[in-house]
Amino acid sequence: MLTFAVILSLAAVPARAQNPYARPSLEVLAAAAGADGILPQPFIALTGANVIDVRSGSVLGDVSIVLREGRIVSVGPEAPPAAADVIDLRGRYVTPGFFEGHYHGSSVGSAHRALVSGVTTARSASADGFSDIAQRDLVTAGYLAGPDILAASVYVTPELGTTDDVLADPRLAKYLNRPVRGEAAVREVVRINAEHGVDWIKTRTSGLSSRTSGPDALAMAFTVEELAAIMDEAERHGIPVACHAHGIEVVIAGIEAGCRSIEHASYINEEALRLMKARGTLWVPTYISVVGFELPHDDYATTIARQRAPHILENLQRMIRLGHEMGIPILTAVDTSYGPESVYRVAGEINAFIDFGMSPIDALRAATIRSAEAYGLADRTGAIEVGLEADLLVFDRNPLEQPSVLHNPLAVLSNGRVGLNRSVGSAKVLPGY
Repeated sequence: MLTFAVILSLAAVPARAQNPYARPSLEVLAAAAGADGILPQPFIALTGANVIDVRSGSVLGDVSIVLREGRIVSVGPEAPPAAADVIDLRGRYVTPGFFEGHYHGSSVGSAHRALVSGVTTARSASADGFSDIAQRDLVTAGYLAGPDILAASVYVTPELGTTDDVLADPRLAKYLNRPVRGEAAVREVVRINAEHGVDWIKTRTSGLSSRTSGPDALAMAFTVEELAAIMDEAERHGIPVACHAHGIEVVIAGIEAGCRSIEHASYINEEALRLMKARGTLWVPTYISVVGFELPHDDYATTIARQRAPHILENLQRMIRLGHEMGIPILTAVDTSYGPESVYRVAGEINAFIDFGMSPIDALRAATIRSAEAYGLADRTGAIEVGLEADLLVFDRNPLEQPSVLHNPLAVLSNGRVGLNRSVGSAKVLPGY
């Protein structure tokens, strides 16, 4: 049987050859997958690689990375196993796959667009119904190349009835015509999420979202008692909480309530940063999504977004710089559904972090090992080390010297499955695949 990677390179599939970012056709996927529909994880030895060691910040020159059954089985100068398919990277640079910390993708197409941009792990920040759970399970089973998903599913928000999430479970139907208010109601939405198997709960302390018609971004969306009930119910189920918050007061309310991460924090100040530091709260600023506010086709191209963007951008720039100096865990995220016309990606967030004072290796760590540690996945991914998942990106230049190259991955592997394999000149980056 032809391997998935071999199929991707066939000249007989002109659409794929012309557009390496498009998901393969059903005919191509059917030929690649096994009888059970599962995509293969080839036994590969990538030789002549320059590996970015995100822990030490050094470059391991001219080494071999051996991948088998979706895992990294060796990294070093040793000769590759005889049974492995040997591929000479000819000095190209390899980094771990990126983390996307605020993913709103609700489709297979969204997952693929995230993957080919370099995202091999995505933490959902709510999706349509339980579609992120479906994506997660497809990737885990091997039917979808990736990225791995941490699901959050139904947004715990007062305006649940203004979204199609009320269709996700019959018990949510009552909120189609009334807001989610009161401790019993918020507990119910958290509990329904938990019963469906989410990995995170997504809620909010402030209003104003593209998905709802909530209150102003500076105002509290829930009462203090409702927020406490959300946190308590999530803790009962052992699920961490991510909190959408913009204004200073609502950011502080989320930190004090015990949210594991604060999302956005557009108007954050030094007082809130100090509290984050004291509580060990994660910050996911999604800066690059604010840059997109001024694009006419962007996910958040509203009049209000365009009006407020200059102030939000300036404040986030200063606070990201200060937060990094204070040692606050600042993690990469884009805050997009990865639709066909969306532009900004994790590479843009990494480069923005560098502009605001992080070293290139620290910015790359925010997208790899630091995110893996923050989300409890450091024993699975986030670095190029023996035993971890084969989540790898290939670049033609050293991203620590030229970080802009992170916008241009030549190959992407997630769990050892080839998600992107571009042609450079007349040959594929992974020849024969």
